Amino acid sequence: MSFDDVRDLLDRTEVVAVVTTRAGGSQVATPIWAMVVDGVPYLRSAYGAGSWWYRHAVSGRPVAIALGDGAVAERDRDAALSLPRTQVRVTHVPADDPVQDRIDEELERKYAHAPRSSIDPTRSVEARAATLRVEPAEA
Repeated sequence: MSFDDVRDLLDRTEVVAVVTTRAGGSQVATPIWAMVVDGVPYLRSAYGAGSWWYRHAVSGRPVAIALGDGAVAERDRDAALSLPRTQVRVTHVPADDPVQDRIDEELERKYAHAPRSSIDPTRSVEARAATLRVEPAEA
């Protein structure tokens, strides 16, 4: 699957499964909301930089996007690991980067149907500081 396909999946899919690698080498799938702004996909940790999936992602260990409905990871993380996946690279986006406001706007648009109790944490100061740009693994 091409990175354009991954970007399209992140744009149109409600929940994506991000597959990260633990220090011991085992993999775990985590359901995450994703936003695409000006053709660039982003992930944001609603619980800030202390979230274990975020720590795995920025550790330099492999990160992949499961190709399918990531909501399966909400019900069964092991089942999400059986989905095909594409390796990606993630890059930290500083909290003061101007794109952060656009990401907030996209969160509000894409997840307008979600309760405020789900949206508000993704727009917090801590969450903005834990924003990742998703890029092709080979970039």
